[in-house]
Amino acid sequence: MKRKRPTKEQLIELAKSDPETFVEQFLKLWDRVEALEAKVADLERNSRTSSKPPSSDSGNFTNPPKPKSLRGRSGRKPGGQKGRRGETLERVANPDHVVEHRLAENVCCPKCGVVMSEADRELDLRQCEYRQVFELPAIRLEVSEHRAEKRSCHHCGTEVTAPFPAGVAAPVQYGERVRATALYFGAYQLVPYQRLSEIFADLFATPLSVGTLANFIRRGGAGAAETMTPVREALVEADVAHADETGCRVKSKRHWLHVFSTPKLTSFHIDAKRGHEGMNRIGLLGRFRGKLIHDFLSSYYQLLCRHFLCGAHLLRELTYLHEEMDQPWARDMIELLLDAKKLRERERARSPGSKRIIGEKTQQRIRNRYSEIVLAGLAMNPEPAPTPNRRGRVKRGKALNLLIRLEDRYEEIMGYFEYEDVPFDNNQAERDLRMMKTREKISGTFRSKEHAALFADIRSVISTARKQSRNLLETLGEMLRAPGALGESLVDGAKN
Repeated sequence: MKRKRPTKEQLIELAKSDPETFVEQFLKLWDRVEALEAKVADLERNSRTSSKPPSSDSGNFTNPPKPKSLRGRSGRKPGGQKGRRGETLERVANPDHVVEHRLAENVCCPKCGVVMSEADRELDLRQCEYRQVFELPAIRLEVSEHRAEKRSCHHCGTEVTAPFPAGVAAPVQYGERVRATALYFGAYQLVPYQRLSEIFADLFATPLSVGTLANFIRRGGAGAAETMTPVREALVEADVAHADETGCRVKSKRHWLHVFSTPKLTSFHIDAKRGHEGMNRIGLLGRFRGKLIHDFLSSYYQLLCRHFLCGAHLLRELTYLHEEMDQPWARDMIELLLDAKKLRERERARSPGSKRIIGEKTQQRIRNRYSEIVLAGLAMNPEPAPTPNRRGRVKRGKALNLLIRLEDRYEEIMGYFEYEDVPFDNNQAERDLRMMKTREKISGTFRSKEHAALFADIRSVISTARKQSRNLLETLGEMLRAPGALGESLVDGAKN
């Protein structure tokens, strides 16, 4: 039921007759207004002005994301660039099949009408017109039968059987390529079990049951876990690595997918916890001592490594402060960060491999400009005074919190400018997570924790192989056949 609004005269009378009650009600209303303003501001945030994912913008009808990108102009024309290696279908010298098309007998010349002689119709390859059609052959499974000879000892009667090849263990079974193909469609192309069964039925005339596909994942996951052992050890020894996490569902309950990666190696881990406990459950980040790029989640600061913050996240926060909260210093900081990024890229192109890419004077100029912008922001956003009769820490606004971070963590924010091997953003980890989020949209929840762990290991192997430009079917086959050797090979591939 809607309350009746008091009149101005009633409020004045209440203030005169009972000042304490009036002040108490006023403070309650003040707190309520602050809470509602904070809620409205949060609803107005979108993926372009915060670290929120773009999927959260879909229901934001009152303030849809503005069609504006933080990416600047490259100065290049759209389309393929000069020097790009194109991919086109080209004629092959030795086709698998040749079909000759001959002119009809007694064919007449279309110009003079004379019947062409048989001698004139001899096939001259130099005068033929060629066209080639690239087509898939009819796909069907091939069945190989292994026959092991048996002999009986003429002395004692003992039967001796010739050994079967490694991997041939059952009276009937699917081969390595069938299992690798199922893992490719399921774990890389993210096809759900039922549709994957239909693919095998339609393409290969072999309808695999859902249970068979689940067994492929189970056996493949065991090989992936062995493959990932040396890969994960190599990640711990890396100089620079990326870390991030995103939500997923296991048995319809909220879990977290953690990624720890480099441009050549990837490790996924699904855990019920998001914080430090979940990050280090697999035993990697707790032992890492290199440079870690992340998004300022407080749990990362429990790790004993060197911390560097994602510049893309920072740009989104600054954009929100500039456009939604009218903070002019935020625009200056955006320009500084992007100018420093361009300067670093230009100097790196001039002297690739150099440990010191920016001169000391330039570094000092950037530091001074950075400090001036932070001081200007702090002048606009002073520390709030404590409220009488209220316990606890005084609540700071978003602008002040970000300014304090900028003031205290210069090296972590400007690491890409100070160090040659530190990237500007954490896009590597976000790219690694992107397809796993797509899998959640397609298939929803994982049915069991075991299956989630197996899938994460298989996807780790696939992601690592793709980063090293390996053939996925061959890699998955090797994972099923010799997982330990594949793991060492992936580690060696990351060093090249």
